[in-house]
Formats: sequence, C-alpha cells, structure tokens
Amino acid sequence: MKTGTVLALVLALLLMVGSVGCSSQEAKEEEGAVDQITTKAAKEITDRVHSPIDKAKALQSLGEERMDEMDKALNNQ
Repeated sequence: MKTGTVLALVLALLLMVGSVGCSSQEAKEEEGAVDQITTKAAKEITDRVHSPIDKAKALQSLGEERMDEMDKALNNQ
C-alpha cells in the first residue's frame, strides 16, 4: 500500500513538473511575439518622429551653406 501511494505521488509530481515546463516554454514564445510586435511598433514611431527632424536638419544645413556662400560673395566684392 505504501509503495502504491509513493508511486502515485511521484507520478503526480512528474506530471506537475512536466506541465509547468511546457507552459513556461509557451510563455517564452508568446513573450517573444509580444517583444517583436512592440519592437516593430517602437521603430515605426521612432521613424515617424525622426523623419521630420532629419528633414529640418537637412534644410537648416542647406540654408547655412547658402548663407556662407552669400557671405563669401559679399566679401569678395
């Protein structure tokens, strides 16, 4: 009788450990999917924010170059 009870407890313990191991792998896979979606959304938002900033910087440098050329032309006259 004691052997049967011990075997039942060991079997129950193995089933519990096995089910926890499987569910943690699924959780990791789901976390991976969530992380991928989050990373993609963050990149899109960052690109949307940085795009106008980059354009403004490019226009600013272009304007500065033109001003430098105009200053050189005025100094040469």
